[in-house]
Amino acid sequence: MDAGQPHSGSPGYDGVGGENRSLDERLDYLALSPQDQIRLRFLAPQFACFSAELVEAFYSHLFASPSAARFLRDPAVVDRLKLLQERHFLSLLEANWDDKYVERRRQVGHSHADVGVDPELFLGAYSRYVQESFRRYFAADGRVMSSDLEAMLSLLKVVFLDVGITLEAYFSQATGALRRALDMYWKANVELRQFAHLASHDLKTPLATVANFCDEALDEFGGQMPVEARQLIESARQRTFRMSKMIDELLSVATSFDLASQLAAVSSQEALEDAVERLTPLIREKRIRLVIPNPLPKVWGDAVRLRESFYNLLSNAVKFSPAESGVVTVTARLGDEVVEFTFADNGPGIPTDDRTAIFAPFRRSSRTREPAGSGLGLYFAKAMIEYQGGQITVESEVGRGSRFHVTLRQVPSSKMGDSPAGSD
Repeated sequence: MDAGQPHSGSPGYDGVGGENRSLDERLDYLALSPQDQIRLRFLAPQFACFSAELVEAFYSHLFASPSAARFLRDPAVVDRLKLLQERHFLSLLEANWDDKYVERRRQVGHSHADVGVDPELFLGAYSRYVQESFRRYFAADGRVMSSDLEAMLSLLKVVFLDVGITLEAYFSQATGALRRALDMYWKANVELRQFAHLASHDLKTPLATVANFCDEALDEFGGQMPVEARQLIESARQRTFRMSKMIDELLSVATSFDLASQLAAVSSQEALEDAVERLTPLIREKRIRLVIPNPLPKVWGDAVRLRESFYNLLSNAVKFSPAESGVVTVTARLGDEVVEFTFADNGPGIPTDDRTAIFAPFRRSSRTREPAGSGLGLYFAKAMIEYQGGQITVESEVGRGSRFHVTLRQVPSSKMGDSPAGSD
């Protein structure tokens, strides 16, 4: 795991040059002195007698951890690592503290970060090494001399030096990787926001054209149209305006990062009514029977995300309910500081293997022969529910329908007096 190797460079504490101030500072802080070098080199012959046993104790501790054992599956690799580790432990007693020593320890830290070795495992294994070193050294001679104690304290100090340099390199490597990942994230986020603005423009342009056509038709021929025809055109005009407003709201949600400022007391009743209105043509076409309680409670969330998640869940239920005999039921149950909504249908149900996949983007259940959709509805619903601090789960039985459970937070008592986003 460590892959440290003995140093063959120039020995001696005096070999640490003035240009290596970081190492000088470490040595000063740990009070590692030329006297410690003498003590450590005195220990070297005795430790060489049981160095193999120390390495076995070191690796037995690592093998006890499942997360570490996954790096140690190849016996040949393990044997090689043990050999390198033994050499490294012996090199600690050579006490050659120079730039090459520091570089080797940093390489180990970088390697651990690259492969994902937990620092806790590294520290635990070194703790085992120190414990076993004390036991074996003092077991060799029942008497404990002050000089023996000082020598082992020197060993403890050099272990701290070794561990400190390694972990500093580990965290430096890990932090650098995190910083690069964050840079990529923010770059992708900026590009996504730019795409959202362009897409919203492209979506709103044809809507504006349709609204203008409706206005022209009413202005030019409104007096000649039957009342029903004028009502249909006016309804189409209003729907285009509403769709344009909805695009603006979704764009605002997509480009906003301040979640806390958006959470408020919102009306689940209005969110569901909006979903029903948007789905009315499909509901009528399939002659689906809706069973919805009235009124529904307010929740602590985001009005736009709640509306869109309810729309996707209700759309999913209506879509997979059988024509003529379909029944979709929406219920709400107050729990301990939460509200649980259930969207139930009597459709074909979801096979067990599909119940996780349906929430993945562009994945659809094998339960239907309906024309393929985008495969994004449930993915968006789950993302928007979780964004509000909620959860979504599904229960289903093939041939007996599905039940999607959505848990959202109740309005905190401290916010009851705030102006709600919508009313029941």
